[in-house]
Amino acid sequence: MKDKSVILVVDDQMQNIELLEAYLVPQGYKIVKASSGEEALEKLVHNPIDLILLDVMMPEMSGIEVLEKFRADEKTRLTPVVMVTVLKETEDKVKALEAGCDDFISKPFDKVELLARVKSILKISHYRRQLEEKEKFKAVVDKISDGIAICSPDYLIKDSNAAILKYLNIADPADVNLVEMLFKNYSVSINKEALMDLTTARKTFDMVRQESETAEALYLEVNSNVIKNSAGELLSIVFILRDVTAARTEEFLKQDTLTLISHKLRTPLGVISGNLSLLQDGLYGPLNEEQKKVIDSISKQSSSLISIVEELLGFTIVCSHSS
Repeated sequence: MKDKSVILVVDDQMQNIELLEAYLVPQGYKIVKASSGEEALEKLVHNPIDLILLDVMMPEMSGIEVLEKFRADEKTRLTPVVMVTVLKETEDKVKALEAGCDDFISKPFDKVELLARVKSILKISHYRRQLEEKEKFKAVVDKISDGIAICSPDYLIKDSNAAILKYLNIADPADVNLVEMLFKNYSVSINKEALMDLTTARKTFDMVRQESETAEALYLEVNSNVIKNSAGELLSIVFILRDVTAARTEEFLKQDTLTLISHKLRTPLGVISGNLSLLQDGLYGPLNEEQKKVIDSISKQSSSLISIVEELLGFTIVCSHSS
């Protein structure tokens, strides 16, 4: 990580570069020098530049032409550029602004003004880059199907992605108390005290939104993670919500099917076994030896069939749970 801001000074007059260097280096800035537009473009390729001080009037390639190339390059389009100029005409400044210049410094340099402008522009540049990185990150996160919510220690949503809006059915998640919302609108498989117990860093639980006239049933698997700094202080709590509706629906369908199969098979087998027992006990009248042998044989085969059905159902239940 750089400990100094790096400033690229572009001017075809070496005395101007040396003067700027004399002002800036004692303030803790690192200076990279270029005496032409071509050299400036080359220096940008090999150096991480935080700010460009660019002379307008240069031979071969003017400062505005160089600036247009900076802004056309994805790597340098956000690098702040201050035009160093003696131009007084409004038209010239308008051209520079249209090309993407951030500010102007007039020759001859005023040291106090120069240092104030440089400090101000670098601060703006820092915030601009932070904002761009945040926007890039959010653009990526918004494409993720899982809902992500970053909450403060009191469970207020401070940042989130687009999927959260769908899963929570809200227009703006900012400063919504996530825990209160979950327990108000969903069936949650963990009680509120356990969820808010911060001694456990990670938790996994389910939440269900029942089917209604306006919405289908929604099953979400939720993972919560407590984030602390190196000193052990609580920074935030991250919730990740994953839509498992399809998987849960399939599980319920399998369970219903197994219940139906079990009922359809076990009920008639139970009737057969019970009636055979009654026949063997003589409830329907005495049996001769030949009849007893036949009934005993049927009873054994019935018991064997019941055992086979029980094993088959047991095997099917195990397979359904492991799939």
